[in-house]
Amino acid sequence: MRALRILLPAVGALSLVGHVWAAQVARSQRIRLVEARRGATTDPLTGLANRAGLTAALDELDGESYDLVLVDLDRFKPVNDTYGHAAGDALLIEIGRRLREPLDGIDGAVVARIGGDEFVLASPSPAPLAQILGAEVIQALAAPIEVADGVTVTVTASVGAAHGTPGEDRARVMAAADAAAYEAKLRGGDGLVEHCVLTELPEAEQRPLTRMRELAALQHALGVTA
Repeated sequence: MRALRILLPAVGALSLVGHVWAAQVARSQRIRLVEARRGATTDPLTGLANRAGLTAALDELDGESYDLVLVDLDRFKPVNDTYGHAAGDALLIEIGRRLREPLDGIDGAVVARIGGDEFVLASPSPAPLAQILGAEVIQALAAPIEVADGVTVTVTASVGAAHGTPGEDRARVMAAADAAAYEAKLRGGDGLVEHCVLTELPEAEQRPLTRMRELAALQHALGVTA
């Protein structure tokens, strides 16, 4: 009986250790799962949403009106070519930080990086205020950005704005904002074009946006109109 009495506390201690270990393993697994989910919807450089994160955020806005603004940076490539990729990354990180500011505190709003130098802002809005949001974006980017020690650059962007209403195809709202940004780019950049809410939304373009912009730039250079 004495041996049994000695053994029982030992078994209890082992059981406690086992429970603690199992709890730690379960917690670690939950943390890894949360991190994996976050990583799947987050741009690793800027910490903004990526395309998947933008889709998820727009899913949350299903049934609501919203403003959508597409931001296409002007002449981003020369920054990489002149000062290096580290400078380009620093520029993108700071732009991401600045783009968050107009939507700070707005429940359901999202800022996403959907390409190398392309960003999207989406915000619930019962009235068409996309033009105001686009103007705030241009203002947010106005101040020079330090990309390396003693090196600052001024960034401009071609901004397209559109307003989506409940039931509208999100791809077409995105296409409208992209077409508007496209028009701003053709006008020389550093400007805002808003899709007119009175006109029909364009069909969603299936070709890569970069290819569309290359074709438009060529047409513009040749003086050819679509």
